[in-house]
Amino acid sequence: MRFSVLTFLSFAALGLAQSPPHGYGGGDEPVAPGLTFLYRSYAVCGNGLYNTEGPRGIRTAIPILGGNVTGPRIKGQFRDLGADWGVTDVQTGIFSADTRYNLLTDDGANIFLQTSGPAQPSGDLHLRIVFETGDKKYYWLNNVIAVGVLHEVASNATTFTLRIDAWHVSRHEQAGLPDGALLTRCLFAKMTSEWNSTTFINGTTYA
Repeated sequence: MRFSVLTFLSFAALGLAQSPPHGYGGGDEPVAPGLTFLYRSYAVCGNGLYNTEGPRGIRTAIPILGGNVTGPRIKGQFRDLGADWGVTDVQTGIFSADTRYNLLTDDGANIFLQTSGPAQPSGDLHLRIVFETGDKKYYWLNNVIAVGVLHEVASNATTFTLRIDAWHVSRHEQAGLPDGALLTRCLFAKMTSEWNSTTFINGTTYA
């Protein structure tokens, strides 16, 4: 009898450990992640250098000449070092950005950016943003999942200016978790972590 009870408790514990956290496969509606504002930027671009049709569509080279970034944790200037090599889908006529450019922060850090994403019916573009830097103060940017909305705000005969508002995916709201569900809360906490600082292997933390 004791063996049966212990066996039952063991299997019950195993089933609890393997059960999905609340809101993820448990029959309830998933909880949407939040968004944390990163910055608003203005990018000054030149007219397209060329268009050429290749196996992936019509590729356009658009030089990025400069601009600026202003946000709660990051401020700086875009260097005259980069371009958008976007592609137009010949099946739909939809343009998708494919950029690589460089940001120099006001405190001297270099941050490499890559963005991609399609034009919307409104004319705006929805962007995926990837950061790369070796600067310890901004190292946390390497690990964020960032998105942006691009909107053209000005143009003349030789240049045009784009506004890009950027956010990164951040922690979930924990509303709706049942009281006392300790295991669920522990599992859910792993999904709510966000990269807003970096701890290096020598124990130094930059936030």
